Amino acid sequence: MVEFSTILQFIQASGIIVGVAYYIMNIQNNQRNQQLTLETRQAQLLMQIYDKVNNKEFTQDWAEINYFWKWKDSKEYWEKYGTNLEVYPKFQNVANTYEGIGFILQSKLVDPKLIYGILRNTPILIWEKFSPMIKEYSEKADEPTLFPGFEFLYEELSKQYELEHGHKFVHNIRLAEELR
Repeated sequence: MVEFSTILQFIQASGIIVGVAYYIMNIQNNQRNQQLTLETRQAQLLMQIYDKVNNKEFTQDWAEINYFWKWKDSKEYWEKYGTNLEVYPKFQNVANTYEGIGFILQSKLVDPKLIYGILRNTPILIWEKFSPMIKEYSEKADEPTLFPGFEFLYEELSKQYELEHGHKFVHNIRLAEELR
């Protein structure tokens, strides 16, 4: 005959096994929920970036500084744009947006491939056009890390472009008049 203590031990062991199984299931559920929450937050962040770079003001500022601003040398650039309070904020709008996105990317909050999917080559165009002025100002101001997030964004999207297309980015149209 089975003793009462043996039955109790069996019930206790069964209870422990059920408790451990329940705990493991809860951990797995929590991990799935955390992953879904992370993916949702990344999607929200990507949509906020998408909305920012596709709003009218940003698009107009981007097009103006990329296709209509031109200068012969840095002196002319600083006279026409760098000290002009009417137009300089347009550059700041674009550069600061890319700086923020670069910081997000550098912090590994989103995948570079996803950022490239939204921005494509637009930051590359702006960085290549303005980096000589940014670097010159950086040296003059003795501020070696001016727009580090933007530069990081440029480097990462250049890599993504090369991965997707099999060659480095080359763009010959730099001004609106070249579109005609």
